[in-house]
Amino acid sequence: MDRITAVQFSPFGEADCESEVKLLQEDYRNYFFYQTRFNDVALDPNVFLIVGRRGSGKTALGQFFSFQKQIHNAIAVDVDEPAAFEKVLEEISTYTAYAREVAIPRIAKIWQFVIWSVIFRELQDRDPHIWTACLFGNREGKLSSFIRHLLGALLNRLLETEVDLLDELESMFADARIQAGMKAVLNLTKREPVIIAFDTLENYAVQDTTMMRATAALIQCASDFNREYARQGLHLKVFAMAEVFPYLKEEVVLNPLKFVRHEVYLLWRPKELMRLISWRFYNYLEATDRLLKESRNINWDDYTDVLEKMWYPYFGHTLRNEWNLPEETFPYVLRHTQMRPRQLIVLCNAIAAQAFRSQSFPHFRPHDIVQAIQYGQNALAEEIVNSYSSVYPKVSRILDALSGLPMIFKGNELDKRAPITASEWPPGEYSPLNFRLLAAELGIVGRVRYCNREAGYAEADFEYSLEGRLPLIVDNLCAIHPMFYRKLNIDTRDGIRVYPFPEHEEFEAVIRPNVAHR
Repeated sequence: MDRITAVQFSPFGEADCESEVKLLQEDYRNYFFYQTRFNDVALDPNVFLIVGRRGSGKTALGQFFSFQKQIHNAIAVDVDEPAAFEKVLEEISTYTAYAREVAIPRIAKIWQFVIWSVIFRELQDRDPHIWTACLFGNREGKLSSFIRHLLGALLNRLLETEVDLLDELESMFADARIQAGMKAVLNLTKREPVIIAFDTLENYAVQDTTMMRATAALIQCASDFNREYARQGLHLKVFAMAEVFPYLKEEVVLNPLKFVRHEVYLLWRPKELMRLISWRFYNYLEATDRLLKESRNINWDDYTDVLEKMWYPYFGHTLRNEWNLPEETFPYVLRHTQMRPRQLIVLCNAIAAQAFRSQSFPHFRPHDIVQAIQYGQNALAEEIVNSYSSVYPKVSRILDALSGLPMIFKGNELDKRAPITASEWPPGEYSPLNFRLLAAELGIVGRVRYCNREAGYAEADFEYSLEGRLPLIVDNLCAIHPMFYRKLNIDTRDGIRVYPFPEHEEFEAVIRPNVAHR
């Protein structure tokens, strides 16, 4: 990153990958942080399904495929902005208005046709047979616009001929031009592998049967595609929204054991987030000539080295929080996130903005850190609620029932609050169980695994850090996530520090020894 670009950048980067790519262009590959386990795992030939919540780095990982070095000579194809063709997909999917067991395989066949058409379009100049296989043209521009055109043409063909959808698609795949094109592609991928990254469908209202089936069909298609072609150098990677994935797996996908396999969950560890945020700050400080002498020669694979050279010199070791209790600075900042890169970026940029106002940048004073976190956490909470607005209509009003709860409480309190929300649920959807599921699913309420009231801290599990669900039952000791204290007007008089990452060994020696004293 050069100085001219850096002055347009936030100190810890932008909140969305698209903005960073637009600003940095080809230089984005130098800004990208490579030392995370997701990069290598996502390139495993067995992996085709990558699951992550909003802000967990799905788009950045999709960009990574275009400049990765593990699969040599690879051609990356990024199918972005699927919202551009969702409506046409929904229209064409209505022609499969059968039982789920019949509809999903039919829609999966549509996806197979779309994926091969995208491949033909991207590789048309490599072989005459591939160019000939572009039956619906090779429309220029964004891939999402091409797919919309492709689906529209397929829909018109079905309307004109009134042929059964499955028969029509089978006929297309039997076409000699398609067969020759597929053979030419597979000959090419022996020398130059192809990675197709299919970004998330944004319309993920679980009540929308058509789109839920379309998403389940994409997963089924990708599973079959992966089995048949990954070992031949043709890789398909599908990104799925973790907000809706449990519903897909439990209620929509046919035979999950067959079609949902080797999935990768973008669940970040504290040490990975530490190194990521420090790498971004390092690039900014170096470009603006503010990097301290002690921050040079960092071993980016060593969490401790990064902590010592890139965190402590700027954030300090400890602070006094809003209750005047001592905390290590990194656990304090991190526990106000749900362990997603975007959230940590937003909070650190808020801290930097406060430091600029205080004229202490690039050093962050304890008071500025605490103040920035207190003001910034509400925006993060609103983002979480917004990301579930399609899953739970009127979710913000439902969550009002949690207002005023203490930081730590017994699980039966949720059942006492649940009836208040009954009128806000869609007909037939309300139950105390569903209210508990919602509170857990959004990562607002977690289950306490250890609480030391005398020392003033608790360790809790939250669903966003798990690959499955987190059941909350009446006799559980529960905790509100610190991110939601301001939004839900939580009673914080107990001053208990809730740490939502009890599984991570790097905090064993940090939290427990240091929170035992006030």
